[in-house]
Amino acid sequence: MMFKSFSEVESAILKTFSPGFGGPTVPEWLKPWLENGLGSVTLFASNTPNFETARNLIAELRSFNPEILIAIDEEGGDVTRLFVREGSKYPTPALLGQCDDEDLTYRSYNSMGYVLRNLGIDITYAPVADVVAVQDNPIVGVRSFGMNTDVVSRHVKQAVRGLQDAGISACIKHFPGHGAVVEDSHHDLPFIKMALDEYESLHIRPFRDSIASGTDAIMIGHLVAESIDKENPASLSSAVIRDYLRGKLKFEGLVVTDALDMGAIGGPNKIHESALKALLAGADLLCFSGMGDQSQFVLSSFDWIKAAVENDDLPLEYLDNSFKIATQLRENRINKSAPTSVIDFNELIKGFEISGVVDLPEGPVNLVEIGTKPTIAAGDVSWGMHRELRAVGISCEIHASDAESLSSKKLVVAFRDAYRDEPLLATLNRLYERFPDAIFLDMGWPTREFSPQNLIRTFGSSAVISMAAARRIRGI
Repeated sequence: MMFKSFSEVESAILKTFSPGFGGPTVPEWLKPWLENGLGSVTLFASNTPNFETARNLIAELRSFNPEILIAIDEEGGDVTRLFVREGSKYPTPALLGQCDDEDLTYRSYNSMGYVLRNLGIDITYAPVADVVAVQDNPIVGVRSFGMNTDVVSRHVKQAVRGLQDAGISACIKHFPGHGAVVEDSHHDLPFIKMALDEYESLHIRPFRDSIASGTDAIMIGHLVAESIDKENPASLSSAVIRDYLRGKLKFEGLVVTDALDMGAIGGPNKIHESALKALLAGADLLCFSGMGDQSQFVLSSFDWIKAAVENDDLPLEYLDNSFKIATQLRENRINKSAPTSVIDFNELIKGFEISGVVDLPEGPVNLVEIGTKPTIAAGDVSWGMHRELRAVGISCEIHASDAESLSSKKLVVAFRDAYRDEPLLATLNRLYERFPDAIFLDMGWPTREFSPQNLIRTFGSSAVISMAAARRIRGI
């Protein structure tokens, strides 16, 4: 399309968009949209290779549109956009849930919020409020505070309070609860057949409690909650958003969609239709991922929605109301507090599950680090134990799992998410048969079917968790 000064209707449509893009500078295709009132952008890892670059990019975005809402998918722990190279300095929700120290959770998210605020970010799509009800859930795992609804609810509230006290809006996700599925909604559409009273008690409660305590925003998941709407994904369902979330739960904040190019709702080919359906259902902000040709996703969605407004299929007041909510959100978070005290590594150790002998004296060890392919949500993030072991005085050589030289020294095996990777699980069993006295570190969502004699389950693999594990191994 040829860009010109947008009409009020066109600007109102554009204010509901939050696309991503690749790279550390503003692409040419995005600049006209910014200048004509684009509502938001969502930052991903390629945008934020380091803090200086992230800060400069945000300043560049605001030079085109001072009112732009800057969003990021920074969850803390294994899902990070700011600490991809070195691993996050914040623990996973799963480990925080294991520690069950509400003050620790508050301090972790408050510190993270302060970092985000100083970079110029307005909102983070966190924390995850899903309760893991299926042990082998393929997508939530360590992103959740756990499998106990009460624990999840209490810690979600503390995470929200920590972020918002630092001046960052929290966006809890994935409403109405994604923890009872065995499908990955990046690829497939999950159906939850649970009765409403059970679903409310086990999965909706953390969202309800967080709404009562003042969360700014909620992200809607791509899943069918049959007890609320038998046919439509929650992200495209008026029954879920307008009737249940707005009507029954009385949520008045910002409603954000999960990425509209996900496979659960048809993928990139259907993104324009999904964008319109989401607005009709009651969403305020349309989240696009940073993958694929985002320029075409934005253009096709804009044209499709504009035609719907012109045909009176989409009431203009829907768009006006969404803009008011987003504007109010930014105004509410202008102030920021100083961060609370830093996290002590030893505070995290109490959340580990430990069995057998896991102490190592000074001296060289052989190290094997193996993990399955990361989820789309997490992406490729640095993890492992080699840096942290060396930092506490343990010399280590990294080897392949089938190396002949493994028997020359004490063996340490760090692994991640074997529960969803049968070949990886088989490799671990072979290693255990060969080296029954090895120390194993389960650094993802727990693989319960593998329980060697000497084991630490860390409930995450972020840098701060790896350091806590290294200190535990050294007895520091």
